[in-house]
Amino acid sequence: MKTFPQYPQIVIIGGNFGWVLAKTLAAKYKDWQILFLMRDETKVAEARASRIVDKFFGQKIRQSGNTDAAAWIALPENVSFYSLSDFRQYFRGKIQTLFIPAISSNSLREALEEIVSAGVPLTAFDSCVTFSVSKGMEVLSQKFAHEVIDEVLHINSVVGLGGNLAFDLGMGDPMLMELAGPSNNTSRIAELFRGSSLKTLQSRNRRKLGLAGPMKNIHSLATGMASEIYGNSSVASIATLGLAEYEQAVFVVQFPQKLRRLACQLQKIPFNFRSVPIGGGVMSDYHLFRFTRNFEAGQNVVRHLRAGKDIRSAMSLISKEKTIESFASIIPTRDFLRQLGVHSPIIEIMSEILTENLSPEEGINQIMESIAHCRSC
Repeated sequence: MKTFPQYPQIVIIGGNFGWVLAKTLAAKYKDWQILFLMRDETKVAEARASRIVDKFFGQKIRQSGNTDAAAWIALPENVSFYSLSDFRQYFRGKIQTLFIPAISSNSLREALEEIVSAGVPLTAFDSCVTFSVSKGMEVLSQKFAHEVIDEVLHINSVVGLGGNLAFDLGMGDPMLMELAGPSNNTSRIAELFRGSSLKTLQSRNRRKLGLAGPMKNIHSLATGMASEIYGNSSVASIATLGLAEYEQAVFVVQFPQKLRRLACQLQKIPFNFRSVPIGGGVMSDYHLFRFTRNFEAGQNVVRHLRAGKDIRSAMSLISKEKTIESFASIIPTRDFLRQLGVHSPIIEIMSEILTENLSPEEGINQIMESIAHCRSC
């Protein structure tokens, strides 16, 4: 068997956000062994050679004009880099503290099932806290990332949602993340990051944060389109309606299935009575619309269509550059909200745009009209 660390404190399957979490923890726990796993073998080799991956942060480093940025974002020596393939093939031990999957929801099940089917024992995850910062909803099952993780690994994972500006966090800017899950698990994660630039809030309802991810991404896509069509003055309007949509949905999703009909009836009660706390992680994400990949993707969709591309070609071109979760999660999120009985005009109209039933201009105009006549936001 190839030499492979069998009892690491932390295993991170990650991209750029997982990278800065690894940096935060490695700097705090200098005697811990942290494994950072990536699917791409070339990225593994680059990370081993330079302690950095240019695709993650190269452009940000160059734009920052900070000559110390590369050294600051580089991972220290107590982080080891391996391919996900090597992990599947050679790991048979136990993860002592934390396992962080940061994979798009539609790839998550496949990645985890490949790990288990390759022989990594489920007991490897028995005593660790599994922390998911994955966003989106699995297309076929309409399950959130944490539900997929629980199903495959037989555990109760913790959901994390926050500002998600990886480079800024890596450079030491404070960031708020909300954690949802069993209290003993969220407490363990909060304690891990105590004293670092990552600040945490703890809550219990994982579906609340699970739903926030795909809804926020779709709302962010809509604000990007609006900014390209009208300008940035339209962004705040759509963000406000988006938060109202999310508040209504999270009110219902927190009720048990047998009480959903009652919850939908309660939606008719005036807003100031039925309002529930939205949460710090959600609010921080919504306030960062103009800095997100999905916002930029919304702008680029409009630009590609104006240049003569069709919507599918535009989405394909954009997705080749970055993973855009809103494209894949729009239909399952729409269907999920319909099943809840929640009226979500932004989600409905965006699904019409991405299935070519409306142009972005027509769709954004309809959203703006729905804001003008909205009584519940």
